[in-house]
Amino acid sequence: MDLSDIHIFKAVAEQGSVSRAAEQLGYVQSNVTARIRTLEQEIGHPLFHRHRRGMTLNAEGRKLLVYAERMLLLISEMRKAFQNPEDPSGSLLIGSVETVVGLPDILSLYHRKYAKVDLSLMTGVTEKLIEEVLELKLDGAFVSGPIHEPNIEQHPVFEEELVLVCSTSRDELSQLRDVRELLHLPLLVFRQGCGYRAKLRQWMQAERVTPHKVMEFGTLETIIGTVVAGLGITLVPRAAVEKLEREGLVKLYTIPEQFRYVSVLYVRRMDAYLGEVERKFMETIDEVTKLRRQLV
Repeated sequence: MDLSDIHIFKAVAEQGSVSRAAEQLGYVQSNVTARIRTLEQEIGHPLFHRHRRGMTLNAEGRKLLVYAERMLLLISEMRKAFQNPEDPSGSLLIGSVETVVGLPDILSLYHRKYAKVDLSLMTGVTEKLIEEVLELKLDGAFVSGPIHEPNIEQHPVFEEELVLVCSTSRDELSQLRDVRELLHLPLLVFRQGCGYRAKLRQWMQAERVTPHKVMEFGTLETIIGTVVAGLGITLVPRAAVEKLEREGLVKLYTIPEQFRYVSVLYVRRMDAYLGEVERKFMETIDEVTKLRRQLV
């Protein structure tokens, strides 16, 4: 059985189509079709249901996919194990919530020191990023803590102060006596699974306030832009909006201490092999963290 056939099989399984798998892999469709047929002959069973919309794994195909993923993971770990520890190369796929203010410093320093590594960054909410780390779709991720997941290894990075953000154009601000009065305004938040949204919900539950309207957005830029336009309030790290406060576009409010702080953690799957590419990345995180603490 050829290892490249396993790669092709996995691509077709994920894409649900020979044409899409061929495009992803850079192969011609006829080659992909032939390799799948060869693999089915070696296994002794059809692996897909073939229909007009593409191809779907059958019971035998789903069984093979489990072994294929294990094989490819072992091959990846074997390659990582034999890298030059002082000059690693390869790929590193990292996830992050959108508001890690120190992240550009980490990425910049790592790229300067280890230019041979192909570093990719995916953004998302904490809950989804942890799920993808556990499924080994990401090597690691920056998320909001604390995390209660036994299969996740956690490394503290920064601690961030959360603030309530409101547009200076809101009429309510002129007569505001208590920040809690703003909790009745529409909430502008990331989708479910966001650590900041969870903190806001905990605070509102403690105050026994039920949100009248919740608007979900996919990016921090959109949330902040909508706040500036006066549509509602949000809860984000202070460092992410201080510039807007200096420009007079938003007003920042301190919230109760038990909800005010959130830890930024770097997480990875506990039993995943730690190659030199990721080891050096974690060393870079520690280096930047120490520098930031010295500047405080």
